[in-house]
Amino acid sequence: MHRSFAAGLVLALGLVSAASAAESWPKSRQQILDASGRPLLVPSVAFFKAGTTTPLAVYSDAALTKPLAQPVKADGTGRFPRIYLPAALYAEEVLGPYGNVLWRDDGLGTVPPTTGGGGEGGTVDPTAIAATGDVKWRLDAGIVPGWVRMNGRTLGGAGSGATELASATASAAFAYLWNTFPDTVASVVGGRGTSAASDFSAGKQIVIPTMQGLLQAGLDDMGSSPAGRLQTITDLTLTAGSTTATVFSSARLAIGMTVIATGISAGTTITDISGTTITLSQAAAAGSTGTVSGARFSALGDAQVPGQIGGDALTVLSNRNLPATLPGGSVTVDYPAHSYITHETLATASITASTGASPVTNLQQGLANANTGVPAAKTFSVSQPNPGGGLPVSNLPPSRLGTFYLKL
Repeated sequence: MHRSFAAGLVLALGLVSAASAAESWPKSRQQILDASGRPLLVPSVAFFKAGTTTPLAVYSDAALTKPLAQPVKADGTGRFPRIYLPAALYAEEVLGPYGNVLWRDDGLGTVPPTTGGGGEGGTVDPTAIAATGDVKWRLDAGIVPGWVRMNGRTLGGAGSGATELASATASAAFAYLWNTFPDTVASVVGGRGTSAASDFSAGKQIVIPTMQGLLQAGLDDMGSSPAGRLQTITDLTLTAGSTTATVFSSARLAIGMTVIATGISAGTTITDISGTTITLSQAAAAGSTGTVSGARFSALGDAQVPGQIGGDALTVLSNRNLPATLPGGSVTVDYPAHSYITHETLATASITASTGASPVTNLQQGLANANTGVPAAKTFSVSQPNPGGGLPVSNLPPSRLGTFYLKL
């Protein structure tokens, strides 16, 4: 009797485990109504894997052994039969009696928990869960199990002394960062060895790429043709050994932009612009004389390489940033003409005495009138001083702060 009870218990647990891998469609045994509240005649529904147009098999039984043909049709009163789906995220598309789409909802369903050991149960849909390297943003600043904050600190194995996470659970994220990014984005403390696995085993730390004070942006090409939003693309004519070059168009070029082109050393930037002539921070390489088609100029280092950082929340304008034509001015003064001016006439007299003659100066002789000419006009330039100027201006768009996390 005890054996029968145990067998029944095992069977019951098995049924529960099998059933846990399936879920009933919420609209099973329900009617689909039109806008007037009347049942639709024979609507139908089709199911797809979440985020795709790939059909998802559905069943008429909880054991998922009796597949239903799709689209699954309701009866004449608009009521659907019982429909079972595997426990996973899915999309549903409900059609009217004439094949018109009533709605298409995606991201429905649930993801079952991962089961350990040799126990029975459903498997996790790998496309419906976060993978190593995924990034998420939360409004708070807490520590989240299974994730690390993207704060420029380090992760590594247990005993590595890593500042953000030192644990064996960091191995997958360590390998992801090691294999995906160069040291300029995710540097290995003490230098990179032969592989991610050997460095992790050796107790090395790797720096988590920082998102501190940064907004996320899309690569300018992202596997397609460049959009030209985060970079400027134009032809560049070089002279080997010279820091002077010309561009087909200097529109949307700025001092400080990084230049990416054949014959240009990595890290070369624009230091000056005059018309279509630009000055480079490093001379063009030997043998580079000629025109390079499609040279790229970016304020982000390279707008087509993941992990690059650029931009600033504040900018100080210089005279070079002002419009080419500036307000100017001058003041011209026209002096009035005088027909005459009255003045004294002076004379010098000589007085003779027994001791001799002596001159007497500045004696008033009389009054006289003299005509004067018109003075020439004089022009004075006018400056535009700005006491207290030169302060930075904000470039920051409306933002809300939170924390970026990287999946382990």
